[in-house]
Amino acid sequence: MFYSVRGKLIHIEDGLAVVECAGVGFALKTTNNTLSKLPALQSEVMLYTHFMVREDAMELFGFYDMGELNCFK
Repeated sequence: MFYSVRGKLIHIEDGLAVVECAGVGFALKTTNNTLSKLPALQSEVMLYTHFMVREDAMELFGFYDMGELNCFK
């Protein structure tokens, strides 16, 4: 559904990066590996995504490169 997200990195915490695109902040669950590669806050970033729908949750995951995304899948 979502291939990637590009925008301003506005928040980082353990396991999560928030990227603002056109005024909408997307909360992307992510790995420590991706977090370590992210630029400084307020910088532009692009993350490849995987949207997961389960009975109890809808989650958007973000990855710095396609290799990590493929490994996750």
